[in-house]
Amino acid sequence: MKLSVGFAGMGIMGKPMALNLAKAGYAVTVYNRTRPLPETIPGLAVADTPRALAEANDAVFLMVTNPEASDALLWGANGMGPALGEGKLVVNMSTVPPAYAAQAAQRVGETGAVYVDAPVSGSKPAAEAGSLVILAGGPADAVKTLEPLLLAMGRKVVHCGDAPGGSMMKMSVNLLLASMMEGLAEMLVFGRAGGLDVGAMLEVALGGPLACDLFRIKEHMLREGSFPAQFPLKHMAKDLKYVTDTASDMKCPAPAAYSNLQLYNQGMSKGLGELDFSAVIKVLEGMI
Repeated sequence: MKLSVGFAGMGIMGKPMALNLAKAGYAVTVYNRTRPLPETIPGLAVADTPRALAEANDAVFLMVTNPEASDALLWGANGMGPALGEGKLVVNMSTVPPAYAAQAAQRVGETGAVYVDAPVSGSKPAAEAGSLVILAGGPADAVKTLEPLLLAMGRKVVHCGDAPGGSMMKMSVNLLLASMMEGLAEMLVFGRAGGLDVGAMLEVALGGPLACDLFRIKEHMLREGSFPAQFPLKHMAKDLKYVTDTASDMKCPAPAAYSNLQLYNQGMSKGLGELDFSAVIKVLEGMI
């Protein structure tokens, strides 16, 4: 018997993920702080409150921007908390610090429900295509139960151990992602300062061993100098702050995380926050 599904958060990522669950045959009810228009979520029911969402469904998914938004859904006015208990699954797919995920897992567990922290690797195009990589932290049996739902939204599920393993994996992935994007942007700014053509440099980067899906996805933006958000720069700045805070707590070296945080914060101060995070190239261009 298929689980009934509640999904909270109809943003850039959450909406296509919920729609993919419905396409896979699940009965999906959604909640968003601003009630979504029916034509934007065809086939999905809408709950009036987070509590109503949790009361009516076996598994509730959260895909929101930060710990504060997660807390509002779980423990705020008309939050899910009182509706949680034995048999309920809470799957937080939001990007949150590992310390927060650990606390949330404990508090949800005290209600009798099971918490899985399951952030994703991939941005808007992958969410729309159902090709995300799901980074799941939680009890192995719960992850196994959830796997058919997760695979309706992604192409692969990686079990990262108990919570907050998913969030720790997400921080690790985004540290690499920020560094790769900044490295490509720095290459282009450096080469252009020396008289090279951007198109020629991208041809070299994409034609040899450095080629990767990230660079292919961002190629058009970098050629055109236009950065419609797939993964907003403001979210990368936020995530890098989570990385550096976590590194500090662990007393772990993370020099690239600290230097990239400064660059992405500069992007925020220059009003680039709503653009794609590849707009970090504009920060570097402004330093010439």
